[in-house]
Amino acid sequence: MKVIGINGSPRKGWNTETLVEKALEGAASIGAETELIQLYEEPIKGCLECYACKRTGNKTEGVCAIRDNLPPLLEKAYSADVIIIGSPNFFGYPSGMVRSFLERFLYPLASYQIEDGKPVRILGQRIIPAGIIFTMNSNEHFYGAMNYEATLGATRQNLEYVLGYAEQYNSFDTLQFADYSKMDANMFNPAEKQHRHDTQFPIDERNCFEMGIRLVKKVFE
Repeated sequence: MKVIGINGSPRKGWNTETLVEKALEGAASIGAETELIQLYEEPIKGCLECYACKRTGNKTEGVCAIRDNLPPLLEKAYSADVIIIGSPNFFGYPSGMVRSFLERFLYPLASYQIEDGKPVRILGQRIIPAGIIFTMNSNEHFYGAMNYEATLGATRQNLEYVLGYAEQYNSFDTLQFADYSKMDANMFNPAEKQHRHDTQFPIDERNCFEMGIRLVKKVFE
């Protein structure tokens, strides 16, 4: 049982990576082998619309045909039993690196073929349970007012459509800066931000830990 976690934030050791690691700890607690991947270590390109994966008789077998630095990660994602992705919320969307990765990972696995009125799954009967964890400076009210669920939720829906199952977890109102006094950010109360982090973030960690357990168990259903 192999579970890969992907930190889709450029910041290491901060909110997004911490929650992905907690999800991996949950998976490991019931026997899974885990690996954390830092998506920002090397620049990656999004889909180039070459359509090699859609050509008749193609031999890509669901893996992007572009030969750059991304295929080794795509192969890991393709062969994983569970995938857990973490990303900051950038104006209602995952980070640019996460979007580029998902274009290259999901599109070759999305079939344009129909059989008996239903899309043909390139993965066949195989399900790859996926978790998507979003961290954000937005609080719950702003998240709803900006309708971020429509865009961030679409990422979860696409994961579910292609991989067969996906869960989403939102970590709201996170501690964005280590020292707010050094930032032009007087709309925030640093003491309130710290209090929220001290009280709510441990709950987020526990919830992500439990997500990791659920996703591994989903493989055996």
